[in-house]
Amino acid sequence: MVSIQTIGTIVVKSFKIVLNIIILVLYRTGYNGEFLGVGGTWNLNEEKNPDAEIVASGVIVGYLIYTLVQVVTYLFGTTEHKRALSDIVMNFVGVFLWIAVGAVALHYWGGYQGEQQYHFVYSEKQVGLAVGALCVIQGAVYLLDTALSVIHFTKEM
Repeated sequence: MVSIQTIGTIVVKSFKIVLNIIILVLYRTGYNGEFLGVGGTWNLNEEKNPDAEIVASGVIVGYLIYTLVQVVTYLFGTTEHKRALSDIVMNFVGVFLWIAVGAVALHYWGGYQGEQQYHFVYSEKQVGLAVGALCVIQGAVYLLDTALSVIHFTKEM
């Protein structure tokens, strides 16, 4: 019989996938159909920091692939993966990576000013703030999944 922790973990991981896809779509097309990014620095041309974008892209795409693989292993129904520390470590690291990406996006887009200096509401700014907030929420969901992974690990030992 399937335990309630396993069902909870599958639900949490499914939510992580949906949230990750939403973040990815906004990140990629949030600037009126163009690349939005997370920013990372202010300069005269409002160009985004490539280092911040590389890390953000890696976190967003990498954790999407990782979570999809984890869901597939859970759906096979074996319990071997529950004894592995990799899920705990990846989720724990994911907490900090997602919060860091979200913090960079919130920092950059919070102070963003568009081409018209005296306008304070820009669609790209709103989407950028949404991406940052969703990344921080994703970090909290990874914290919840870390707790569930620890429960699985200790229960199986």
